[in-house]
Amino acid sequence: MTPDITIGDITAVDTHDLRRRVLRDGAADAVVEWVGDDEPATVHLGATAGGQIVAISTWLDAPDPLVPDVRSRQLRGMATDPTRTGRGLGRMLLTTGLQRATAEDFDRVWANARVTALGFYESAGWTVTGPVFETAVTGLAHRHVHVDL
Repeated sequence: MTPDITIGDITAVDTHDLRRRVLRDGAADAVVEWVGDDEPATVHLGATAGGQIVAISTWLDAPDPLVPDVRSRQLRGMATDPTRTGRGLGRMLLTTGLQRATAEDFDRVWANARVTALGFYESAGWTVTGPVFETAVTGLAHRHVHVDL
């Protein structure tokens, strides 16, 4: 873990830089304003170091398509500044988001995770389900992951 890091709420706009740089390969024309970003129940978490946001995640109230009757929150748009990877920032965001979801009486958190990140989620106790699929926006391979709270 990194001692100079704080985890806290940020705005949707605060996520745009890392979304563009990390999740959309720096494409200037990438759409980084996503549906649901400005919903009152949506939570954006940021890891901040020295006043700079170095990792982000977004948490939406959204049913899990595999179990739509379960009260679920979707994790989306998790990204860490490439100069800060491997320092536990993603795990810190994941822990904080799951604690909040539990406190708010959600039963499950789910995500469409990049195949390259499946080990991260599995090591945190998430379950990988369903086939590999490519998202229309990125063209990258993903799988459904979830954790029951």
